Amino acid sequence: MSQNEIKRVDVLIRTFNSADTIADCLQSVIRFIPVRKIIVVDHNSTDGTPEIAGRFGAEVHSEETGLGFATKLLISKADTKYILFVDGDVTVTSAEFFESAARLFNDRRTGAVVGCAAGHDFLYGIPLGLTMLPLDLARKIEMPDVIQGRETFYFEEILANSSLKVRYVRDAMVHRSTYRKYRYWPEWQGAQIRYTPSRHFGQLLGAIFVVYMMHLNSKSAKNFLYSPIYYVKIVSGFLNPEKWGDVDRRRIASAVRE
Repeated sequence: MSQNEIKRVDVLIRTFNSADTIADCLQSVIRFIPVRKIIVVDHNSTDGTPEIAGRFGAEVHSEETGLGFATKLLISKADTKYILFVDGDVTVTSAEFFESAARLFNDRRTGAVVGCAAGHDFLYGIPLGLTMLPLDLARKIEMPDVIQGRETFYFEEILANSSLKVRYVRDAMVHRSTYRKYRYWPEWQGAQIRYTPSRHFGQLLGAIFVVYMMHLNSKSAKNFLYSPIYYVKIVSGFLNPEKWGDVDRRRIASAVRE
């Protein structure tokens, strides 16, 4: 496969009450990504998010089921060889990201290319903030419709089962991480780990690494020293998913805005 075969991609965005960030997101996508089509699946926003997306020419669909359903709906609507997931609170900042990702896919062992946030020195996981992958691989991913988080687990599983690797492009975007402002975000994440179908304790142990990498990337000594407490909160959510896991995106977004 040559780099020239990847000429355009369908861009897939999941939104809920993203009016504060979606315009910047879409402007940056149009500026830096060779887009065939922008597809948005919106969780019944009440702040005008679908209307804003429509003004940028996006194809907008609504859902009220869950993040899993939204993710699979986006994949079903895509029609390019490669697709690019972008979070609605991400701003693409690199003119080189797409060409770099295309080159990385020349290696048959590459299953996904992640565009990393500016200034992040420690690279890990497969977040969907800015992630490109083959459509035929994405169509093999199975996840419950009703899940509200930890959807990247299912991407990690298909890549591992296919013996494919995640590659990284540094300094590709800015991620405002809107939902992480939610006070009980660690507990909620712990509950989402518990709700996945397998490797619960392996994922919980892996979260130690993720927490420290996340806080090292923040370049804040305060955040790094807070890491053990943050992890204890994840464990709390894991042990009591009924309390923390039933908070959907609507309630989280409302709490963030208050």
